[in-house]
Amino acid sequence: MAKDGTKRRPRARLTGKSLGRPEGTSGEETRQRLLEVAATLFAREGFRGVSLAEIAGAAGISAPAIYNYFGSKDDLFREIATNIFEEIRDAVAQAADTPGSWHAKLSHVLTACEELYREDAVLQRFGNVFEVQVVRDPERYVSVRAVQREIDAVFRGIIQHAVNTDGLPASTDVDVMGDLLSSLIMGGISARTLTTPSKEDHRKLVAAFKALLGVDDAEIQSNVTALRTRK
Repeated sequence: MAKDGTKRRPRARLTGKSLGRPEGTSGEETRQRLLEVAATLFAREGFRGVSLAEIAGAAGISAPAIYNYFGSKDDLFREIATNIFEEIRDAVAQAADTPGSWHAKLSHVLTACEELYREDAVLQRFGNVFEVQVVRDPERYVSVRAVQREIDAVFRGIIQHAVNTDGLPASTDVDVMGDLLSSLIMGGISARTLTTPSKEDHRKLVAAFKALLGVDDAEIQSNVTALRTRK
């Protein structure tokens, strides 16, 4: 249920899906299948490299039938982008909303990133395709950009927590450092996993980020255990 009381359509997770015919026959199942298939094709071929007819065929429906669900290829692309960035936002926001130091919050966020990104690289590749489209027509994707800014806001919140708890100087520019941290983590992981997408490589990448940012999982766990013992 949305904040305004209207019914919100459930979002599909756009990772780890294979192409083929729809698993169900209901309208909602077909719609979600179109989103999954289109995300994979856009990520692989780019926005201009795939047609609605090709998406429909890969989803197992006729080309005209796709207009029962989406008015245009741009509508479909924009909804996928919104879904993907909302999925990322929700994951990092939940991870950051944990007690502890700012390093502990970063640790949880990086672990969440490890769970988000898959070997099929749909999230990573689609993100790159989306950025190209935004450069071509920024006004068309204002609503999606708003969701991306909400992801940045999570990292700003972590930096603000660091300032509030004397983890960083009071003079820290929270907005600049938060946005930089967001770009470093989200952009860096996305870029590197395009060339080294295996799960093992991804685990190494996340571990490297934790080391670079001074995140010590063993120390964090020790502090958590100590706090619980005191209670």
